[in-house]
Amino acid sequence: MLSRLYELKDEVEIFLQKQKQDKLYEAFREEDFQLSLAYLVDFFEAINNLNMKLQGRNTNIIAHSDVIRAFTEKNHLWKRKVQVGNFSSFSHLNELLSETRNIEQYDVTKEVLSHLHSLAEEFMHYFPDVSMENSLWTLVQNPFNTDVELLLESLQDEAIDLKCDPGVKKDFETMKLEEFWVKYLLMYPKVGEEALRVILPFSSPYLCEAGFSAPVVLKTKQRNRLDVENDLRCALSSFNRRISDLVRKKQQHPSH
Repeated sequence: MLSRLYELKDEVEIFLQKQKQDKLYEAFREEDFQLSLAYLVDFFEAINNLNMKLQGRNTNIIAHSDVIRAFTEKNHLWKRKVQVGNFSSFSHLNELLSETRNIEQYDVTKEVLSHLHSLAEEFMHYFPDVSMENSLWTLVQNPFNTDVELLLESLQDEAIDLKCDPGVKKDFETMKLEEFWVKYLLMYPKVGEEALRVILPFSSPYLCEAGFSAPVVLKTKQRNRLDVENDLRCALSSFNRRISDLVRKKQQHPSH
């Protein structure tokens, strides 16, 4: 929405002028407002990209933790660059700054730094452990690059056996993380059980949101009394539907 508004800012000015909204017109044209709008366009573009990376079915808390850690590192980079007057990380703002005259009267640097600092505090509040090193998570991500001595003593022997098994390494390179640990759960039960405890929890509400969105498509105005239980199960299933095969096997009703 903000990016679209920014793209149509000239048209918005014309509209406000024609509608004789003088106060809104003057406020919209002010350079400090234009700079704030440009910054927000760049900021929400970054937030939307982060949100997209946190969506999807085949994901886990480790992958999401890496995404969030990467975003916090970007935030630190942005703050360091803004402190020296470098706004290249914010393309729209940087472009507008290069075109704006009398920029010294607007303390853009202070405003952007204040916002980025608040953002960092909010992320640390909601994701307090995102920067902490976790030896178990390292084991789950790559058991062959793990310092076994940092693990619990009850896991160390199995971790060494797994680490030195050449067949395991081949499977690890070709299989998905979840499938890999399920396969070796029986062979390495202690390590496998701990790994699955890390992987299995839902790390985002994506599946819940998908479940709430599906009835919007299924239960339309024309089908408002439809019992969607069975249809919803099909819509949310990860199995490939074989509707055409099932229909083909059914005997057609003979003509009389």
